Amino acid sequence: MRREAVQRGRVPPTPTMGLPGQYITNGDTINGQPFLHQYLNMLMRADPFHSPPYGQCMNANNVMGVGNICDIASKLLFAAVGWAMQIPYFPDLTVTDQISLLRLVWSELFILNASQCEMPLHLAPLLAAARLHTSPMAADKVLTFMDHIRIFQDQVEKLKALQVDSAEYSCLKAIVLFTSGKLSPEPV
Repeated sequence: MRREAVQRGRVPPTPTMGLPGQYITNGDTINGQPFLHQYLNMLMRADPFHSPPYGQCMNANNVMGVGNICDIASKLLFAAVGWAMQIPYFPDLTVTDQISLLRLVWSELFILNASQCEMPLHLAPLLAAARLHTSPMAADKVLTFMDHIRIFQDQVEKLKALQVDSAEYSCLKAIVLFTSGKLSPEPV
């Protein structure tokens, strides 16, 4: 992916309508509103999770079937793509760069979405059991698969324990999307 595409995807200083060389900073305003306040509002408007997407999938025992679990997982993934297409700067990237970014961070966005919509975590063992019955795996693969589920549960529980609000989730998802693969703090 090109560096300039990732740089355009970040929140760079934007030239103002005034004199050349002037830039918007945290304290500046656009149309009477602080720039970061407007940016945060745009992120939150793009967020699809106003209600949990799994409520209609529960049966009388508060348990979901395997088909419903897969349906929720696909909704969470499609919601991540839909969200990305509505946030500022992402649609300005080339389609190739958009796909590259989403391929790099889909799992992190999935975890954030699962935590945000409070996906019931007791579903993971059911999904694991269903997966094992449909396609038998070697014992080492079963252990690896179960370990991935445990890690997923731990990450979602940690996010829930932080009591992150919707604005913070929106910011976290934008940070994850636009800093993909960047492990060190120095500029690109």
